[in-house]
Amino acid sequence: MAAIAVEHENALGAGKLCRMLSDAGVQNRWLAVLQARVALLQQDQEQARQLALAAHALASDDPHVANQLGVVLSRTGRHDLAIEPMFQAIQGVPDNADYRYNLAVALQFAGRLKEAEDQFREVISLNPGHAKAWLALVQLAKYPNPDWFETLAARFEASGAAEDRLLLGHALARLAEGAKQWDISFSWLGKAKEQKKAEVGHDRIATERLVDAAVASASARQVADVLQGDQSPLFVVGMPRSGTTLVERILTSHSQVTSVGELSDFAIILKQALGTPGPMVLDPAVLTAASGESNLDTVGIEYQRRVAGLAGSAGRFIDKMPFNAFYVPAILRALPGARVICLRRSPFDVLFANYRQLFATGFSYYSYNYDFGDTAHFVAQFERMARTYEAELPKSRFLAIRYEDVIADQRGQTEKLLGFCGLDWEDACMDFHLNAEPVATASSVQVRSPIYSSSIDQWRRYTEGARRAESELGRYGISPSNVGV
Repeated sequence: MAAIAVEHENALGAGKLCRMLSDAGVQNRWLAVLQARVALLQQDQEQARQLALAAHALASDDPHVANQLGVVLSRTGRHDLAIEPMFQAIQGVPDNADYRYNLAVALQFAGRLKEAEDQFREVISLNPGHAKAWLALVQLAKYPNPDWFETLAARFEASGAAEDRLLLGHALARLAEGAKQWDISFSWLGKAKEQKKAEVGHDRIATERLVDAAVASASARQVADVLQGDQSPLFVVGMPRSGTTLVERILTSHSQVTSVGELSDFAIILKQALGTPGPMVLDPAVLTAASGESNLDTVGIEYQRRVAGLAGSAGRFIDKMPFNAFYVPAILRALPGARVICLRRSPFDVLFANYRQLFATGFSYYSYNYDFGDTAHFVAQFERMARTYEAELPKSRFLAIRYEDVIADQRGQTEKLLGFCGLDWEDACMDFHLNAEPVATASSVQVRSPIYSSSIDQWRRYTEGARRAESELGRYGISPSNVGV
């Protein structure tokens, strides 16, 4: 009954049933996993993390529970531990394509790319209609099969489901890219997103209000310019696909820096502390209330408490949730020893990098991603916010760094990053691609390679897409001639 309640996202009922079991003396892996899933429904990442670790320590030969455990460990940032139970799951139920898909994703995050590709191929063999596996395989495979394009195009045309068309269309776009058929790729992206766009209905006005609130909170000049107290927290923020993972990998190659992943903890704690109405964690009301709150110390203390178990004994830890960017003034006030690094990248390349990427469809924050014009609007609004941060926030605590500069001058920009973080030079930071830590982002493949410059000015390779990019971004005063200004 508790499991059924969890599946129906009834956190209250599931929690009550789990407590009844616990009070009756039940102690096993399945209960601990269910408790962890309840905590996730309640947006308590730290509690879910601790319960997942407790479940991992308990023995069980049930492959279904093992799969659930692996998923919970991944969702709470413990990708390193997720692989073992996921292997147990497919050994117990080798024909379950979804369990094998979960394992393949975990292997990819861990940098075991050849094993991940093999598992994705197994998923397709078991279930030729597994759209998520098709997209993952196409993105990962160095040598796509020649018949994949025709196979996927037929599946796309036969499907009426928005989710499948989204996934298959993105896979077809990626295959066209691999063949350097840029305009065909751009066309497939439009077809892929069309049905989902109608379902989602992105609200540009809501985005503008959110950025207005963030800009106002930065302009209030409430952030102290002198670091105080615990200086371990480092936040790396920016638009998705702007280079945040690259900078994280450079810094975590330093012996005194570790990553705690992309955490929602700060946003959740802030929302709970302020008690603003509505279900959304990221909305203008939260940012406005934070700006009006004279003391955010309790938010910082609770954040540090939750993150302590992940951060370990390293001198610095990185929280790399890109959209923490909206909370930057609140972060710097709640954590007086924190520093924030914000990635800036050409709006034209960011526009295409975001439009080409399929983000988690369950998160409303990415609703802009289903339309080229909406994506351009979101990028322009983010640029407005980032420019304000650069102008208003103390240079000792906020560093804007350009992706293109990191590519052009890795040594100089790495020195700049380490200096900002108060860290001595270490040669390992130049060899970030040898960093063995898991990467649970869309850049999980790219950051396993040394720095390359081919990602710069990629937008120019499109014909119709480049024309539309200049038109859409031009509406907001952004042109190729003033990028970087």
